[in-house]
Amino acid sequence: MALLTIAAAKGSPGVTTTALVMGALWPRPVLVAECDAAGADIPLRMSADDGGLVDPDRGLLSLAAAGRKGLHPQLVLDHTQRVLGGTEVLAGVRLPEQAAGMSNIWPMLGPALDGIAGYDVLADAGRIGATTPQSALLRSSRLLILVCTTEPSAVVHTRERLHALVPLLDPASPVGTPISVVVIAEPKARGPVAEVRETFRRTEVPLLGVWHVAHDPKGAGFFKGRLAGRADKTLLVRTAREATYAAAAVVEPFFVPEEPVTPTSDEGPEQWNDFTFAPEQPVPAHTLNGNEAFRQGRTAPPPGGTQ
Repeated sequence: MALLTIAAAKGSPGVTTTALVMGALWPRPVLVAECDAAGADIPLRMSADDGGLVDPDRGLLSLAAAGRKGLHPQLVLDHTQRVLGGTEVLAGVRLPEQAAGMSNIWPMLGPALDGIAGYDVLADAGRIGATTPQSALLRSSRLLILVCTTEPSAVVHTRERLHALVPLLDPASPVGTPISVVVIAEPKARGPVAEVRETFRRTEVPLLGVWHVAHDPKGAGFFKGRLAGRADKTLLVRTAREATYAAAAVVEPFFVPEEPVTPTSDEGPEQWNDFTFAPEQPVPAHTLNGNEAFRQGRTAPPPGGTQ
């Protein structure tokens, strides 16, 4: 029951992939909501949990039609789908024109996403700016993660967006919205990542952390429908764990478990996400179209959680 928004200041540095990999590693029930006004990617790149197609018309667009007179958390869940691997998703709009026609929905969407009992919500907001409608989500977010690369232009745009967001989010306040940055860079690019950290440190914008996630086309392929090998062995998944654990710890105080339901049969509760593994326990084999994935158990978060 906590909304976390993942976005970028400019370009396409990997916001959707970051949201999907964090959703796959998330330690609690999670919903990945595709809120990019530029258009949806998940229906184009992911298969449904049964191997079929993700319905591009069921998601944010159908939710907007059903919630014209008001949104509530349960209504959001009525328009989600489960993608291959078990993650629940709210698919985005197909066209930017559709997002433009939802002006009355965006201010209500943030509180609805932040109020879903039993779920954290990772909102993929795509590129945000002063006039992008999905920027309304930030007012209800418990954490904002900005994604950038080590390209100088990307760092500058992110830095300027940080300055612009401070008056809105007040990240230094105990009741404000904290901000973190994920830097997508080559696995061994420690020097450039350190320079990016120093650049953001000099901005004097208080950041919860600056986390390095590997630029890894093979690992990203698992979240673009190209399934081959074991995802847990990819650099993307291995390096995304730190950011995931730290972000999950930040929003954990806001998580409200769903009220337990007494089983009506001898069957156990349905697993909400086939990619979620309990720490220090044997991990069962799971498959993605016959390919083993995410079989490695999750270790505990690193000491301190952030860098």
